[in-house]
Amino acid sequence: MRRIFLLVLVLAGLFVPSASAEYSGDQQVREFIPCIAGIWVDESGHRQMHIFGGQDGINTFRITSIRDWQGNSQDGSAVITVMEKRGSREISVEYHRDGAESWLLLDGRLKVVPEQHEKVHAESVGGVMLDMPLMQLLRLYGPPTDYLEEAATQALCGVEGYAWYYRNEGWLVTFDRNSSTVDRIFLFPGSSKFLDRAVLNCDSPLERFAGLYGLHKTPAAGDIFHLGQQEYLSFAGYPDYICLSIYAK
Repeated sequence: MRRIFLLVLVLAGLFVPSASAEYSGDQQVREFIPCIAGIWVDESGHRQMHIFGGQDGINTFRITSIRDWQGNSQDGSAVITVMEKRGSREISVEYHRDGAESWLLLDGRLKVVPEQHEKVHAESVGGVMLDMPLMQLLRLYGPPTDYLEEAATQALCGVEGYAWYYRNEGWLVTFDRNSSTVDRIFLFPGSSKFLDRAVLNCDSPLERFAGLYGLHKTPAAGDIFHLGQQEYLSFAGYPDYICLSIYAK
């Protein structure tokens, strides 16, 4: 029942009524929306966010209210309320709009910039790429066997994050909280999935990784390698798993 309930929460974003009517009565809010609308990525080119990209929100998360807007169309700040799977959350937003020099700062921590071109990925797993939106993964593979909260993911994979565990196929993905996009893909021993480019997984001989990726050494437990495009292949948990990630640690 818990798994079904969580799936309903995830799918709810597809069927909520448009927030346009809620915003349309407030001229100030209508003027604010273009200030943060667009497709944004972090400074490494990851965590893609479609803000007010046709769903009145940030990717799958609906923006339900906007308050305390100060500034103009070029520079300013506001507080937005986002409806997440666990309920509503307030996010402070600072913005600067000046062509290629534009940026947003979310909660004073995450800086995002306009996406300049279509992302080229160094690697993927079963057609799943880093930065893939949660709903796209759902359409591709359906609901997972298990929905893991942070503590369960930490116990299984050594990282803290909300995760979808496809237990029967031996793989797991975690999601970036701000963008609701894939930030890690784990492959466990016995997995039916492979790294698409190299056709390797956790059961493959380690020397094959060095040859196919052109690594400077044969991987060993604890190693992490940059594959290009700010994507990394980690053997930090080997032999229990390997991980394709946007993080260099």
